[in-house]
Amino acid sequence: MSDNTTTSAARVSQLDRRGRRQVRNPLERSGHWRASLRTADGWRTAREARGSYATASMLEWGSITKGLVGTTACLTLEVERPVAHYLPGVPDAEMTVADLVHHTSGLPRLPATMRDRVFADPYREAVGVRLDLAAAVPATPRGQFVYSNLGYALLGAVLDEVHGDWFAAVREHVIEPAGITSAALVPAPAERVVPKFLGRPITPWALGQSSFAAAGGVWSTFDDLCRYADWALAPDAGGARTVSWQREGASSWINGEVRAAGAVIANAAGVTAVVHALAKAPHAADKIATALIEHEVRR
Repeated sequence: MSDNTTTSAARVSQLDRRGRRQVRNPLERSGHWRASLRTADGWRTAREARGSYATASMLEWGSITKGLVGTTACLTLEVERPVAHYLPGVPDAEMTVADLVHHTSGLPRLPATMRDRVFADPYREAVGVRLDLAAAVPATPRGQFVYSNLGYALLGAVLDEVHGDWFAAVREHVIEPAGITSAALVPAPAERVVPKFLGRPITPWALGQSSFAAAGGVWSTFDDLCRYADWALAPDAGGARTVSWQREGASSWINGEVRAAGAVIANAAGVTAVVHALAKAPHAADKIATALIEHEVRR
């Protein structure tokens, strides 16, 4: 899953202020992707469902899942409490819930027992296995930003401990209030929007079935991804709704990258872009969203 700080969306507000760059029409971009834009006039389709998006409905959110989990933690937990208050088995007695939310716990991206793999599924070995709390060993000093899927898996374990089930808590405090009805961790294979290689579907990572589901396991329809954007960015929304988002200047965004898909919600210059892309280069959805926003403000 992606490190949300690397998106190009943060450059939008600066480019808008300069207003000098020629922007290629983003609708000319090829490949498999879908997008919608929200302006003061409401939502409109920027690129309609076609290809795999026209034959199935459920999309991977990847690390956008963290937005749901961080908000639920802030609404239901005492975030300045040490994680050890909820989970006595963690090795670091000082790291707080807030550290997990903000990626300042010092925990690495994945535990030492797991490794990012180019072709294999790094989360397959965590399917049906409880998170190993002893593996939550910080690799850097607390207080420094280090993007951590392990940290959000641990946050999911805290929500499990407090609520009985992290996803049920997320459903109560974010999914239902946002009007989302399709969210799932393990949708039926026939419902999944996935790319193909040599005519065969690429198998998604087993995130939703694993102990790392809270770091990136949610799927939903594209319309429900837009409903989450609406809810999180509502004018009267409190800060907790975007606590896990990234910001730079007037821009804010949250994104996710999984095995063969990427998604982003980006907001800048009064425009919100929601983009999902299949089988493209890393952060392709981010680049498309940035181009769509740039194109929109120059209309």
